[in-house]
Amino acid sequence: MKFANPSVVIPLPPSSNGGGSINPGGAIIITPGPSTDPSAPLYGLQWVPDVDFAVKDPTVIVSEVVADYEAAFLALTGVAKTLAPGDPVRLFLLVVCHWLSQQRTIIDFTGKENLLKYARGDYLDNLAALYGQRTERQPASYAVTTLEFTLAAQLSFNATIPKGTLVQAPNAVVFQTLADLVIKAGDLVGDVSGAAMVAGQIGNGFLPGQINGVINWNQPWAVSVTNTIVTAGGSDEETDEQYRYRVWLAIESFATCGPHDAYEFWALSANPDIIQAVVYSAPNIAGEVWIYPLLKDGQIPTQPVLDQVYTACSANTRRPVSDFVSVYAPTAVSYSLNMNYWISKENEVLSDTIQANVRAAVDDWILWQRSYVSRDLNGGELTKRCLEAGAKRIVINTPSPSFQAMAYNQLAVHSVTPAPVVSFQGLEDP
Repeated sequence: MKFANPSVVIPLPPSSNGGGSINPGGAIIITPGPSTDPSAPLYGLQWVPDVDFAVKDPTVIVSEVVADYEAAFLALTGVAKTLAPGDPVRLFLLVVCHWLSQQRTIIDFTGKENLLKYARGDYLDNLAALYGQRTERQPASYAVTTLEFTLAAQLSFNATIPKGTLVQAPNAVVFQTLADLVIKAGDLVGDVSGAAMVAGQIGNGFLPGQINGVINWNQPWAVSVTNTIVTAGGSDEETDEQYRYRVWLAIESFATCGPHDAYEFWALSANPDIIQAVVYSAPNIAGEVWIYPLLKDGQIPTQPVLDQVYTACSANTRRPVSDFVSVYAPTAVSYSLNMNYWISKENEVLSDTIQANVRAAVDDWILWQRSYVSRDLNGGELTKRCLEAGAKRIVINTPSPSFQAMAYNQLAVHSVTPAPVVSFQGLEDP
């Protein structure tokens, strides 16, 4: 998508919010369109044209106002007058033009905040309210895991680990049990669900065994704890870009016949971190619907997130009773990158900068590859990005072939080991 207008800074008193964000100097920052997040699903909005509600260009406004003044002066006095740059009247009109430019910017901003393509923040929330409660912005959610408690010795009575027992994770993150856990007499071990006490992605990614300390224990018998699965499901509040696309799909969610976009809407509504949901209807099995969600930064969802999607798409009021819904994680197709590149001798003085840019281009390409399920492994895209970064020539040694088609449920993911090998081979003649 493209947006016709740059950001505009309007000086306002610090107490005013004007519909934008206030910087420390008391100016309001108005950006006509949404920010461009490469991982956000903006598809759909490219068919909506750009619009302007007012001409804001100060040069155009000054030209029109001065021309109108000179025309009016000629009509009233019969004297052709040209306003010189230092003419007091011209200076006064320039002040008026400054006011007009600010007012037109606010008018244009206000108009655009009533359109899905441009609305953001509270404006977007109010626009989404037209569809009712189903399009409320998704709040931040809490990471969850399974906690295994182990007694130091068998007891002759039922031992209760009360709901709300706190356990310690790395980075000062604390989890709590979500229900009472009763370990029966003679048993040593019991499992219970736990959730982070702070919402957001901060609670994600703790490996089994990393949560291993009980904090608020006050019973006379000893107990230890560990998480048995990776913590997952924590997410920050839904971003404007993600929210905008869900609102775009919302109209489909009212259908009762199970269209593709309705399933996609409800899958995306299950967790703010879901950036894509592949909806596939098995061609040879009537009523089979397979859903493959993908998380931000190309992360493959864990079971708690898959359960959230299944719950969101299987409610009695959201799917045809004859549909059999299954939710799966995308299938990761592993590859390793090994490439060589050269820089033109003409750019020798920029060699260090180009090398850094090429490395950044490679990292961006690896993230781009894993940010969309079914995206073909495309070495041509890597070549394009490296050339744009300043390389003269690149040779991709692996993957080989450098283009590999992905199925509807496959995701190209760079292997953890070995790390990408990006070798600078030196300078070449132009």
